[in-house]
Amino acid sequence: SSFAPGIASAKSLQQGSAPASARVVPEEMQSPFVEPGELNNTQLAFFTIVYAVVLYQSSGLISGGSELLMLVPSVAALVGSIVLPILGAVPDGMMVLFSGVGPNAQETVAVGVGALAGSTVMLLTFPWFICIVYGRVPIKNGAPDFAGKGALPRFGGGISYEPSIRSNCKLMLLTTLLYAVIQLPATKLEMDGATMKEQSKGEHGVALFGLVACVVAFMGYLAYCVLDATEDKQLAEVIKGIEKKQISLAAALDFILHTKGSEKEQSLTQNKQKQRLKLICKPFFRTYDVNKDKTLSEDELPLLMADLGFRQSSRRIKATFNKQDANKDGVVSFDEFVEFVYGVMSDSDAMKNALANSRSELSPMPADDDEEEEEEMPDDIASLPVKQQMKRVVLRSMWMMGLGTAMVLVFSDPMVDCLSEWGTRLGVSPFYVSFVLAPFASNASELLSAYTYARKKTEKNITTSLSTLVGAACMNNTFVLGIFLALIYLQGLAWQFTAETIAMVLIQWVIGLLTMVSKKQTMLHAVLILLCYPGCLF
Repeated sequence: SSFAPGIASAKSLQQGSAPASARVVPEEMQSPFVEPGELNNTQLAFFTIVYAVVLYQSSGLISGGSELLMLVPSVAALVGSIVLPILGAVPDGMMVLFSGVGPNAQETVAVGVGALAGSTVMLLTFPWFICIVYGRVPIKNGAPDFAGKGALPRFGGGISYEPSIRSNCKLMLLTTLLYAVIQLPATKLEMDGATMKEQSKGEHGVALFGLVACVVAFMGYLAYCVLDATEDKQLAEVIKGIEKKQISLAAALDFILHTKGSEKEQSLTQNKQKQRLKLICKPFFRTYDVNKDKTLSEDELPLLMADLGFRQSSRRIKATFNKQDANKDGVVSFDEFVEFVYGVMSDSDAMKNALANSRSELSPMPADDDEEEEEEMPDDIASLPVKQQMKRVVLRSMWMMGLGTAMVLVFSDPMVDCLSEWGTRLGVSPFYVSFVLAPFASNASELLSAYTYARKKTEKNITTSLSTLVGAACMNNTFVLGIFLALIYLQGLAWQFTAETIAMVLIQWVIGLLTMVSKKQTMLHAVLILLCYPGCLF
């Protein structure tokens, strides 16, 4: 909003054109922002850059404050699954909200659509491309070798990720169905030749239903994340007990078999069980691998057999080794070891024998060369007692996230106005302007995070990075779409964004299916994924 109309109104009041009782400060004078329509192109470019930088810094504050919570054990498991995705969706959600509350909401809401579509598409293309390019490692025996130190070809190598990524992609694809709730009725009304007013009236009830569906999906997604975080926390405690020699292999396997209390856990797939099993088996495998060649030989099996309560005759050892060595290359790889242990865990008689006859004295667990670096405590509070550290960390995290969110709330509205004005001056839809520019301001922290995690070149960090991106898409499909449907219901708007909806949904299905059907991604995948970004504009 501009100062000029407000100044003119103020002068007329001073000259007595209105009674004292009617001298109310005009709305135009209540805003500290300049009306974009009264700026020349240079001024408009300047203010657009300023607002973009502010939103970028706001996203950084939100991201930084969230990452600080990783230092608090009681909430660390919830940060990546809940805190980061929700706060990361705040900038896009606010741009959508403010684009649909003005007097010309049906026109300006195109900026919100552009922000939503651009955010979803950008998050699943540019950061994903960065993950592959900077996280790739040499391919050995058809799989990325994260432990390998060999030279990386300029356009070779690739990444792999844990099975949880494929599960998350299934959730993402399910949430895209929410768009059909509003899009299918809107398409029918358009085909019937309905006017905008008729379309708005026809979509009124559908928008409310879609809003409720988005809220239910959003809450369901949060519940899923909480259950996952609880499960991961339990698993982390078991692994900690293993490394402290408090839990045997047989006891750890028994933990996996008997932590299925909830309905979600009872429906664990074989891949999910093996994912958890791999984490538990890793410290044991390091113990059995005496010569540290990352494989097991026949001579290294007696300790494993003792842990599982097997008789240790030479004949039994040889038979067990041959059973584990699936590809008959003379050694047992980690994956072969996990498959063997999974077979033991699935055999009720073998598990009873292991629990009854496994050795009682546990060997020290060697350090893991590939172990993740722990989060570092800020220097200024590192020397404080633990209780004070946690208090300072929480307070600092709260003010960072609070300030970042407040800045987003304040500057999203003028940013929307600037993008809408650029669309008018350039003669193009504001959708395309916001599609290209808004995501790089509001989601810049995701780009930086993708690069940071990828540079660590571990499967766990690659998985963390991709999980954040898929989670962000799920948030856009539930939280941000819900805001949009609320605007349609409350403001009486019409959903006229068929092409935009197709682009968002299509990109998610392409990348989701590509990730679900392949266990690794190479530079070819990276190029194809990156091309999806400009491709969805045509």
